[in-house]
Amino acid sequence: MQRFVKVVQWSDWEVPWLANTPMPYPLSELHFDASQYDAEMARAEADRWWQVHS
Repeated sequence: MQRFVKVVQWSDWEVPWLANTPMPYPLSELHFDASQYDAEMARAEADRWWQVHS
């Protein structure tokens, strides 16, 4: 993941793959608006629905 001012880029994916088997196609880069990315990350960090309280 890299940030370029107003863009967040995901690239250089590392995907588990069978040994000695070529990937059928390269995985593409993904680009996100940085402000939207930041807002979604903040929302995800604040969302604790999955926590179990006993």
